[in-house]
Amino acid sequence: MISGQAAQPKSSQLLPLAKVIEADDTLREFTQVLRFDIVYDEDRLRAQVLWDRRHKENKSLSKPLGYFPMSGTEQLLRLASNAFTIAGVLAFFRHKKGLPTHEEVESAVNSVLRLVKEDIIISTEVILRDIHLHKLAVEKMKALCLFGEK
Repeated sequence: MISGQAAQPKSSQLLPLAKVIEADDTLREFTQVLRFDIVYDEDRLRAQVLWDRRHKENKSLSKPLGYFPMSGTEQLLRLASNAFTIAGVLAFFRHKKGLPTHEEVESAVNSVLRLVKEDIIISTEVILRDIHLHKLAVEKMKALCLFGEK
């Protein structure tokens, strides 16, 4: 398994982003996916990308292939930048052959950014709300434990 040095978070610390990125269906028995998670631990946030292989018929044969923990915003920005770059190249290559002008590339990038901007805003609001709710639930559980309740 590919892993970073950080300890694997408990499921109670994970706030997965609802959208899973599914790879092309090239394996007979498995579907491969990437999932972005927020790991919340005592007012500390970090991100991780889970690379998962899910068995198409027997869930017990599914297993994560790797976790990529990231505590820095710049790591995620590089990941996003590379993904946008490849998306732009694929989109351009499908529609036009030859080298584009700088203006054509800039126009393509701006149109891609317009497509995802609203989705990014809404997703950010949702995950920030989820973090807030998670924090409240953890605080409530701690308070209950202090009073001897389970």
